Amino acid sequence: MNPVIDALKFRHACKKFDPKKKISSGQLDTILEAACLSPTSFGMEAWKFLVLASHDIRQRLRPACWGQPQVTDASHLVVILAKPSLIDPSKQYVLDSFLRRELPEDLTKAYVEKYRSHMETEVFPRMNAYAWCSKQCYIGLANMMTTAASMGIDSCPMEGFEKDRVEAILDIDTKQFEVAVLMALGYRAGEQTPRRRHSIGQLVEFR
Repeated sequence: MNPVIDALKFRHACKKFDPKKKISSGQLDTILEAACLSPTSFGMEAWKFLVLASHDIRQRLRPACWGQPQVTDASHLVVILAKPSLIDPSKQYVLDSFLRRELPEDLTKAYVEKYRSHMETEVFPRMNAYAWCSKQCYIGLANMMTTAASMGIDSCPMEGFEKDRVEAILDIDTKQFEVAVLMALGYRAGEQTPRRRHSIGQLVEFR
């Protein structure tokens, strides 16, 4: 079997974690490296990965996450933060992001203009900056879950939380960051609920 498909078949939204089993620092580093190597639209990387190992902070966080036990029982909790304040086409950050490509000045200006046009005509008429950045965050989320699964580590992506409460508990500067999604990491405990998927034939169309 393809090792990536094997990892994807192993991966599921783990609801029951063994609180006694912990991820090693090396394993965690690999998972976070996968996040940082993930692609983003135009290479903006408007995100931050906040790793919560402290049981105390996660205990306080749990009520704002619908009381889900994954928050406290998992080895680690990763909070993926979007940085919508960075992506305005007029920001220096945008220019600096394109300058990393070390292209001639005229090509850099052309890329910035292409980005500005895309954001103003295709993105902002349909969604705000937070929604666009959150879309990017989910790419990093997916890569972290797959990387974890390849090492036999379980994960659970979590949208079931009260965003304002979570940001307040974590003392997030919401002028810079906003919580996009949470992910629990650790090792499963006991039998898990079965995972159900539609068939490839139902989901894939060729033209």
